[in-house]
Amino acid sequence: MRLDYHMHTTFSDGRSEMAEFVDEAVRKGIDEIGFSDHIFLRKEDWSMDWADLTKYVSSISELNTTSQISIKAGLEVEFVPCGMEGLMEMINRFDFDYLMGSVHYIGDWQFDNEKQIEEWKRRDVTQVYEQYYDLVQTMAKTQLFDFVGHLDLVKKFNHRPNRDIQDLLLETVKTIGKSGMCIEVNTGGLRKPCREVYPSEKLLKICFDNGLPITFGSDAHSPEDVGADFDKAVNLARRVGYVEMVRFTKRNRDFVEL
Repeated sequence: MRLDYHMHTTFSDGRSEMAEFVDEAVRKGIDEIGFSDHIFLRKEDWSMDWADLTKYVSSISELNTTSQISIKAGLEVEFVPCGMEGLMEMINRFDFDYLMGSVHYIGDWQFDNEKQIEEWKRRDVTQVYEQYYDLVQTMAKTQLFDFVGHLDLVKKFNHRPNRDIQDLLLETVKTIGKSGMCIEVNTGGLRKPCREVYPSEKLLKICFDNGLPITFGSDAHSPEDVGADFDKAVNLARRVGYVEMVRFTKRNRDFVEL
């Protein structure tokens, strides 16, 4: 089975309508896709307006009535340490198949935003990694989400820690495991300066060794990236030991063979 649970449409920062993503997935022989447009506490140019949630969910439902493939309703929810209650209350009014939790901010700094890349020069890179993974652990402990998006997103611009963070990575993976969350094998990093799948092979091996299930996403913002480099992602997963992946329905998960 081939699935892609990470794609962004014009509801957030994607460049195409939902139907175009579906058509491309059908053309590429993908069996199941999931839309996961961004949503955040406040409206940003890259996130969905809360008022659009009803239209978003109904649009996915309508596509499902005529599509040749299965289409899941998901969201990529931006996690911040405080003030999530109102957003989660709104989200939970709808019958989503999965919620992906992600961290893009350290304080007010959107560390993966090209417009804010100069801030990296003013920061201690290892400290940034420590702050990032601390936030991922905090997110996992809330148990609000079904899987972690692009687990090592902090490497996007290819800034690497100058000290060993193996213990921090292990602590983070174990915290995610205790939360019951899965992790996403995300091919979007291959199209970024880091030129590497999220998570790296080293980190993915730690995830496997600690029993974390996986699912897959392309982080597509345009239809041509649907299912991009999935052969590489599947090969990577198999190389570290995975033989199955997770698919979601109404926030319940099933395991299917890779």
